Amino acid sequence: MNLDNQTRQTIIQASENLFSQHGWQRISIGDICAEAKISRVSFYRYFKNKIELLKEIITLQQVKVKTRYTEILRDATNIEELINAIFSYQEEALNQFFTAPVLKDFDNNKNQELHDFFTKERQNKYIFMNHFFEELQRKKIIDANYPVPLIHNYLRIMDELMFSEHVQAMYCGEKKELRKDILKLIMFGLSGPSLHQAE
Repeated sequence: MNLDNQTRQTIIQASENLFSQHGWQRISIGDICAEAKISRVSFYRYFKNKIELLKEIITLQQVKVKTRYTEILRDATNIEELINAIFSYQEEALNQFFTAPVLKDFDNNKNQELHDFFTKERQNKYIFMNHFFEELQRKKIIDANYPVPLIHNYLRIMDELMFSEHVQAMYCGEKKELRKDILKLIMFGLSGPSLHQAE
């Protein structure tokens, strides 16, 4: 790794560390420079502003997510293994970058540029997840009779449920349990009637 790439990576790692602890809204470029032990001049050599840095971090995180889901898809042989693997990975991600302060900043974001970026990233996520569910159908882990566009819209509704204040209130702030229930609702629903007929 050359010096330029090393400095860029240092900035990203320092920022991920700070954002995961405090969220990005409370962290300044000065905080990032102090954590990375670089000057502001060095920071601006690599990133126009904090928003550009955050967008790159989110993009890199999405690559990690897609890589892990591809591994899960490769290894899972039944619906229970799939649910356990996804939930385990979600918990891991929430203990690394997608922590409570980061998720809170997602919920409270007022920046239009970031809002547009997050919307685009969600669209990319749904495209990837369409492929993911098509492969699950091919492997006969979920019911192949469900049209993928139906699954796509089902996921959108589940996303809305996850962020619904009314639904969150039912779980008294226990987002971990809410995530687990929504994941089970999605996966056992998609497994189709054959799961129940086999019992």
